[in-house]
Amino acid sequence: MQTFAKQFTEPIFDRLANYRTELERHPFLAAAREDKVPEDVLIEFAFLQFADSILWIPMLAQMKSKATRSARLARAIGDNIGHEAGLEGTSHVTLAVRLMRSLGARSLEGMPTHVLERSAALWISDAFERFSEPEIAGWLLGAETLVPVMFAAVLPAFERLGCDATYFSEHVAVDGDEHAAWMREAVLDVVGLHGESAVADVMSGMADAFEETLEVPEDLWRRRCASH
Repeated sequence: MQTFAKQFTEPIFDRLANYRTELERHPFLAAAREDKVPEDVLIEFAFLQFADSILWIPMLAQMKSKATRSARLARAIGDNIGHEAGLEGTSHVTLAVRLMRSLGARSLEGMPTHVLERSAALWISDAFERFSEPEIAGWLLGAETLVPVMFAAVLPAFERLGCDATYFSEHVAVDGDEHAAWMREAVLDVVGLHGESAVADVMSGMADAFEETLEVPEDLWRRRCASH
């Protein structure tokens, strides 16, 4: 089955490599690497990751309920939930809280809290209800591969602020290696089970993940960084 799947998954991983290259070239990431992102913008970026951390486990739980055929995908999602929840270490939510507090945040005043409402609305939408197992595999492959690329670019900027940037370094070290590998295996399994027709759905989910990953740097660059 794995051999069968590999015949059809090469375009998926080629597209993923292209997404990675495009993300690495984004002006926000380039500015972060050159220490040209203002501190207030970095704090807003950190809050958006804090919000994402709060939302990640309940989102994964819903995705896991849709992994009905691929045991590998279900296991990868379950392992991800355990890691995020800190079953064998410090939870990522705790690391995100430490990041925010080390940046001086003690309330959500002035923060773009609408992102929490938007995700809650998405989960009860018809679009999320239609989210298929192959799309989920593609989305998670994209997210687990691309988000560490973004975090690697901003990590030095946060370290220069003297804050607790473990949230970012942990994702770069673990998600970019272990979690991304889990999802590559899951994609192979999903395509092997669902057949060649699943490739388009995997790539659709991956495209959604790429767009969502780009959304934060794109918005911050257009709305905040370019005006400084």
